[in-house]
Amino acid sequence: MHNHYIINGFVEFHPATSTLRNLKEPGNSVVLNSPAGRCLLLLITRDGKIVTQQEFMDIVWEKNGMLVSPNTFYQNISILRKGLKKVGLPEDPVVTIPRVGLTLASGTEITKRSSEKLATHSDENAHFMDEHFLAQEQHEDLPPMADAEKSNKLPATPEAQSADNAAQIAPSDRIVQKKPRSLSLWAAGLVAIILLILIAGVKDNTSINSRLYFSHYIFLAEASGCHIFIADKNATPEDKIKTLSLFEKLDTNCSNYPWVYITHYLMLPRISVIRCNKPMTRTNTCISEYYFRGLTQDD
Repeated sequence: MHNHYIINGFVEFHPATSTLRNLKEPGNSVVLNSPAGRCLLLLITRDGKIVTQQEFMDIVWEKNGMLVSPNTFYQNISILRKGLKKVGLPEDPVVTIPRVGLTLASGTEITKRSSEKLATHSDENAHFMDEHFLAQEQHEDLPPMADAEKSNKLPATPEAQSADNAAQIAPSDRIVQKKPRSLSLWAAGLVAIILLILIAGVKDNTSINSRLYFSHYIFLAEASGCHIFIADKNATPEDKIKTLSLFEKLDTNCSNYPWVYITHYLMLPRISVIRCNKPMTRTNTCISEYYFRGLTQDD
């Protein structure tokens, strides 16, 4: 069975092909790139709930073996919004909840349908929405090059064409001259490459283990320039409020270490705060601190 969805009785969305189609104008269709399509599917399956940025990055990218930056997330949400607008949806159903995440607008109607066969659409007139579309759209906003600038380019003389041909041939001649190598130099280079690969592999494994450890942390909020994450995915709204209240009490400077990872220990009267200059998905420098609960009535 292949599931697809009707948005507000106006647009048909097929997750398998990341395709949007205007039901009133069947010829008006848009093909999203795969990540943007998975973002829309996640919003639909979580209809009525807020999906955090970290959940998008975990489910849409990391679950598929990719580690991406927040900028990639923002780009794909922009692609999704532009695709919905391009296919003719009157209002943008994707709502941003500041410092929390995204959700579908209240009142958005989603109808799920199933079919035995995967629906096929002609790509002849379809609009393809991806990073190249965004780049092209930005480029089209720039003023065109002046025609006078083009006319100033004079045709190449025979001598110039001859020089260009010589320049194109010269690199291949140099390559032929550099090919002969002594066996000892070749062997030494091979050993050096193997050593570099082994060292890089050890570093990558260490880095991957660190990323896996922090992969279950969820984004909580941004406060005072800090990006705050907590370890408990099942934290209640009350737990999140207490964590933010705790953070406000800490004497923390976010200018040098803006990425903050907070861990509560259920069996111990202490809280771990790890502050880093970059997110855990990148090579970074961190400092760790412990704060003990119960020292005062306000703790």
